[in-house]
Amino acid sequence: MSEDGTGDAEESAEDLVPTRLPALAVVLAFLAPPAGAVLGHVAVRRTYWRRGLSRLAITAGWTMTALSACGVLLYLGYREEEARIEALAAAEERAQEQMRQAIAGSPSTGLLDEEFCRVLGEVAETAPATGFVTSPEQINSAMVEGYGTLGRTDTPNAQVYDEYAEYLVSFADHDVDEHVAHAEDLQQAVNDDVLACLPLVDETLE
Repeated sequence: MSEDGTGDAEESAEDLVPTRLPALAVVLAFLAPPAGAVLGHVAVRRTYWRRGLSRLAITAGWTMTALSACGVLLYLGYREEEARIEALAAAEERAQEQMRQAIAGSPSTGLLDEEFCRVLGEVAETAPATGFVTSPEQINSAMVEGYGTLGRTDTPNAQVYDEYAEYLVSFADHDVDEHVAHAEDLQQAVNDDVLACLPLVDETLE
C-alpha cells in the first residue's frame, strides 16, 4: 500500500487480489475459534479483499473463544461442586454407618421405648452444664424424680439410675471417690441409653 496526497492509504492492486484467507478465517472462527481469530488478523494485514469477512472472523473467533472458556470454567465448577457433594454424601454415609455400629454395640438397643427416651431427655435438661452434680445446690426435685422414674423401668441401666437418685438425696454424705464412681456409672448408662434411643427418633439409624 502507498499513500496519496491526503495521507490516506491507497489500495494497491496486490491488496485487492482475490484470496481465500477471509472466508477460511470465518469458517475456522466457528470450528476452531482461536485459529479463526488469528487468521482473521493475518488476513486484515495482508489484503483488503473481503476485509469485512476478516473482521467478522476476528470478532466471531474471539467471542467463541471467550464463550468456550466460560463453558469450560462452568463445567469445571460444576464437576467440582458435584465432587464436593458426593464427598459430603459419602462422609455422611460413613458417619451414619459408624453410628449404626455404635448403636448395635449398646446393651440397651431394642430394649427401650419412646416414653423412656422422653423421660431421659427431660432429666438431661435438668442436669448441670457440666453433666454431673458437683454441689448440693445443683440438685432439684425434678432431677431426683426423673432419675427415680428411670430407675423403676425394666431396662438394663435401671439400677444405675435408681442408685443415682438415692445418691442425689444423700449427696453430702459421700466422699470424693464415691462422687466419681457414681458420675462414671451414670455417664456410661446415659451413653448406652442415648445410643439406644436414636433409632426411635431417626429411622435411618435403624
